[in-house]
Amino acid sequence: MIIDNIYNAPLYYNLHKRFKKAFEFLETIDFENCQEGSIEVDGNNIKLIISSNKLKNEEDALLETHRKYIDIHIPISGNETFGWKSAKQLKKSVDKYSPESDFQLFHDSATTYFTISPGEFAIFLLEDAHAPLIGSDELKKIIFKIAID
Repeated sequence: MIIDNIYNAPLYYNLHKRFKKAFEFLETIDFENCQEGSIEVDGNNIKLIISSNKLKNEEDALLETHRKYIDIHIPISGNETFGWKSAKQLKKSVDKYSPESDFQLFHDSATTYFTISPGEFAIFLLEDAHAPLIGSDELKKIIFKIAID
């Protein structure tokens, strides 16, 4: 997991061959007026999702994991708190892994919590189980899905 400010994004370009293209695509987005939906930035290799969500409390937030895509979460309006736990420590799966959605949920408790604000981002690698959308009120955010291959 990586947490940082957007202006430091170039420091992470070498961690994955698609990070640079994803972060540079952010420069084309009008954050004030962007509409909800998804965009294929580079086919199935880089997908961008813009969504508005009602936030929930820690007790209602489930940890999620992915096997094919790295997540980059970027709040547009409002703060977002995440729970985190190493995927290797997960024991209480809610359901089986879905290859179609690249998604599996767990009832385990997070090991730690942290909050990011507009202008910051969080990168979740495959070993990072994360519980997004924790807080009060609503949140508009961007999620990049970066294919690992």
